[in-house]
Amino acid sequence: MVGEMRLFRLVIVLVLATIVVLPVSMALAYNAYPTRTLPATVERGETFNVTVTFISAADDFHAASLTENAPPGWNVTVNRSWVQPLPSVYVANGNKADFGWTGNYTVNVTFTVVYKATVPSGASLGNYSFSGFVGYYVGYSGHIFEDVAGDLNVTVVPPTLCFEPASIDFYGAVNGTNPPNQTLELFSSTPCMLNWSLSDDAGWLEEYPTSGNCTNVHVPVALSANISGMSLGNYTANITITAPEANNSPQLVPVVLHIRTTGILKGQVNFIGRGDPGSDKWIEPFVVKLFEPGNLDNVLWTGNATTDNTGVFTIEDIVAATYDIGIKNWTSLSVLKTNVTLTAGVITPVAFGAIRQGDCKNDDDKVTLADRILMYNLWGTSDFRGDLKRDGSVGLPDRILMYSYWNQQGDLGFPI
Repeated sequence: MVGEMRLFRLVIVLVLATIVVLPVSMALAYNAYPTRTLPATVERGETFNVTVTFISAADDFHAASLTENAPPGWNVTVNRSWVQPLPSVYVANGNKADFGWTGNYTVNVTFTVVYKATVPSGASLGNYSFSGFVGYYVGYSGHIFEDVAGDLNVTVVPPTLCFEPASIDFYGAVNGTNPPNQTLELFSSTPCMLNWSLSDDAGWLEEYPTSGNCTNVHVPVALSANISGMSLGNYTANITITAPEANNSPQLVPVVLHIRTTGILKGQVNFIGRGDPGSDKWIEPFVVKLFEPGNLDNVLWTGNATTDNTGVFTIEDIVAATYDIGIKNWTSLSVLKTNVTLTAGVITPVAFGAIRQGDCKNDDDKVTLADRILMYNLWGTSDFRGDLKRDGSVGLPDRILMYSYWNQQGDLGFPI
């Protein structure tokens, strides 16, 4: 019994001694929870983002560092502006990235580190691993290290075969000449080279060249259509692009050949005060009228067209002839283009220029006091008649734009 008591006391003493001599970094449980985020798949030659986050594990968190290792043979790129809080040290060396912070941080500050990794163009397909660790001190603790958790692996796949445009349209006239050639551009999604070849399923369609290679630099291919002897109608075909090294081969490019007896009007307008093309503010309905040349009293055709977000509208199946063409929308002054010839089977571009705005009442094709009064009545609303800039509110910018065309008259001089 005495021996057992002595043994029990000896165990207690050893445990207490162990607790006393443990470093603070081991005795206290700190967790910065470093976590990595990777894409599931990456392509040969691709450069992609790697994100690592962690938090300050306690107050007086200082001398923090992060070391990240991409797969051997890969390259990493770092930039101070990609990291928050801003680091004191940020170094890339081959596949290794190092970051350091000299500041002292309170608990639960989030650190977000983004760096870029580039897959070699000749990398083998399959899985690759990342590794890394965070180091830091808390108060007077010893140096604490934590491995980065989260995503550890990425899968390398072949690059993607890309092409522009997504489809091709040729326009020709019955008994007319061959339509202008079109261009198909081929390119890889990464700098990794792809070998490609082309084929089609139509006798009237031809490509040149029919094979080659491309990187992420666009390679043009000339497309031509031979319409000799073809009658009125629409003819469809497909171009097949084959690239054995691509992850999405083969690809089909739909082609349509339109043989017509009518012409196509493609109008272009510009809007002042609505930002750059590409904005929905550029989508606008217009009334379009075709007049006998030199005779605005003889309207040969009337219709409606809506611009896309680049200010372009298209009207098809117009009888091939020469016209004076007028356009106007509710708040704009009219624009007139004279002696425009529309040719069968041909797209005729017409540039109508910058649209002058301010005819809020749309009653006389002029910018007058009546339009200003209407705008004031609409002040602060979203009514389109006064919201000339299409920003959702009638206000001072719209009034300034109206005054730019004060007392001006449209080309037609009457509403359409």
